[in-house]
Amino acid sequence: MITEKITITKSGSGMDEALSTTENAADKMSLTSREKLRLRLLAEEMMSMVRSVTGDLTATFWLEAEGKTFTLHLEAKSELSYSKRRELLSASTTGKNAANLGIMDKIRGIIEAGIYGLEEGFELQAKYGTGMFSYGAMGLEDFGMSEAVYAWSMQKYRNDLEAGRNDNPDEWDELEKSIIANIADDVSVGILRDKAVLTVTKKF
Repeated sequence: MITEKITITKSGSGMDEALSTTENAADKMSLTSREKLRLRLLAEEMMSMVRSVTGDLTATFWLEAEGKTFTLHLEAKSELSYSKRRELLSASTTGKNAANLGIMDKIRGIIEAGIYGLEEGFELQAKYGTGMFSYGAMGLEDFGMSEAVYAWSMQKYRNDLEAGRNDNPDEWDELEKSIIANIADDVSVGILRDKAVLTVTKKF
């Protein structure tokens, strides 16, 4: 089953519809009340992501389900002109400490790198303290000239952290406390040159 694609905006347009669509899909696939709640929580985390991305944003949400395996998609592309992007990049820092940010903030960082262009996205992260790539690019793979220029996987990030667990105690702790990390089987972000695609997978 593949749901219709729903347009989501940072102002909240389409978000209620996306959550209702998620619940309807859960009903159609006969999930239990507990499973339905967990799937909705994942969708809510994705909606929260849209609200948190710096600047104007329009995204497309849809869901695929096969048996009790669900894949939630969020494809985001910035609506900012080049001049507006530069204006945003010159804004003052929020003063946030990247070391204190959660896993969703780091995912937001790589999404911003995609929708604002890799070079500008990295600069934006530095300005706003998101710092995804200052974490040793854990969970990141370079695909060169393939469809996805870069792809980040929560599972790979978890494995990389596990390998150096004693070197990254704070990052490991935040991962363990994350709602999405504890519910989803995997979360991935693909940067496709002018957009970013967030994919959340959950098997019940």
